[in-house]
Amino acid sequence: MANNKQRPNGKPFFFLGIILVAWLLVPTAWKIIFKSAFDEFHAPIWEASSRIRDLSHYWGHISDSKNTLIEKGRDHQRILSDAYLQISRKEDLDRELKTLRILNKEIRDLEKSLNVLPALSVSPELARVTHRTISGWSQNFEINKGKNFKINQGAGVISAIGMVGKIEKVSSRSSTVQLLTNQEFRVVAHIKEDERPITYRGAGVSFGRQNLGFIMDIPQDVSIPEDGFLEIVSSSLGGTFPQNLSIGKVFELEPSVDGLFQSAQVILSSDLNIIKEVTILNSDYE
Repeated sequence: MANNKQRPNGKPFFFLGIILVAWLLVPTAWKIIFKSAFDEFHAPIWEASSRIRDLSHYWGHISDSKNTLIEKGRDHQRILSDAYLQISRKEDLDRELKTLRILNKEIRDLEKSLNVLPALSVSPELARVTHRTISGWSQNFEINKGKNFKINQGAGVISAIGMVGKIEKVSSRSSTVQLLTNQEFRVVAHIKEDERPITYRGAGVSFGRQNLGFIMDIPQDVSIPEDGFLEIVSSSLGGTFPQNLSIGKVFELEPSVDGLFQSAQVILSSDLNIIKEVTILNSDYE
């Protein structure tokens, strides 16, 4: 059988060799001219290709920048949200701290009012002020305890500031307190560090909302000390209040009408208008 296998075609390699030899025989000057023409022909193609690559990089950068800006915007929004949350939490904590400070002060005031009680035959009863009646003729307030807590008419009422008043009327579930500014209020008192008894009475409220009292039987030998005032405190002689509860201060003395004593206006604490809790010195007997 005849061998039908085709022999490899060597013509392409032959022509390639001829071209290579011809190129080697071409003078150098011609080679430079050919290369320059080749470069001139491809230059626009290369430039267009370069611009396409630059444009592709540009749009890629724009896309990346846009995504980056969006992500940064989201981060900024998260930071703002966290900041607002922290501010809100701080405001809540400030409100809670303020409330705790108020409660702490009220607790200290109540403890102070209970600590002033000596060995009187009383049962202290805490009560809350529910209503105030302050006018030129009447200074009273209502408390939230009455006969249901065995409150006694005439019982003394005190607070952390000192003397407050007396129980004037008792109802089933509330009581009326006659304040020490009331012109009907009377109590035995004395000057601090001077045990001689004097009589204090209420003198109402001034136009400037100053709480006032009055004393008209101060001994002649009493004078205003160097620190500028006399402190008026309670006496235990009446049996209603313990000794040395603060009532008010005297800054000026005047001769009384009969000339035997001195009289004075007593300046009372402004806290009397804002107290919320009081202690009733309820007698152990009725």
